[in-house]
Amino acid sequence: MAQPVETIQIQVPTELVKRLRPHHDELPQILEWGLWYLEQVKSPHTAGLTEPPPRDRVLAALRSTGIVVALDPAIAARYRTHADQPRHTPVPVKGKPLSDMIVEERHRQWADSQ
Repeated sequence: MAQPVETIQIQVPTELVKRLRPHHDELPQILEWGLWYLEQVKSPHTAGLTEPPPRDRVLAALRSTGIVVALDPAIAARYRTHADQPRHTPVPVKGKPLSDMIVEERHRQWADSQ
């Protein structure tokens, strides 16, 4: 059974409208995620916090648990590009871009799971 829906009007800056317009169909989900985030920030566990912890504190906490490890420079060097490496030209193909197809499939999977 579908949940009842209501329409609300809000005023937002033009720049934000430009950013939101491509995500028109996803606005309810975006609002739900944003509301969830605000509720987490204002929960008793985070009392007194007005914003998320700084990135360096989060990374330090993740490193201390072993979830994030320092990048080995030898491994990073293998993936770094150099000026003498040839560039590969994309192969022109007809049809919908693969990224659009992936996004549609993920959206379909998400909708099916609801």
